[in-house]
Amino acid sequence: MREFALTLHLRLHDSLTALRRAHAVGDDDLATAQAGEVEDLVEIAARHGIDIAGYAGLTSHRALTTAS
Repeated sequence: MREFALTLHLRLHDSLTALRRAHAVGDDDLATAQAGEVEDLVEIAARHGIDIAGYAGLTSHRALTTAS
């Protein structure tokens, strides 16, 4: 389970980085896609009881699409 949690955290970090880059270059379509991926990862974490407290506020689409 530890490897799964680590992989999930890494994917979440990478997705957030890509989301911020998409916002920085003004690519709204990519930002929306990345926001969806982050939402999916947050749901997976919740289902498996994985603590993602360091990523607080990521459960709402508005928070995801305004992150930068």
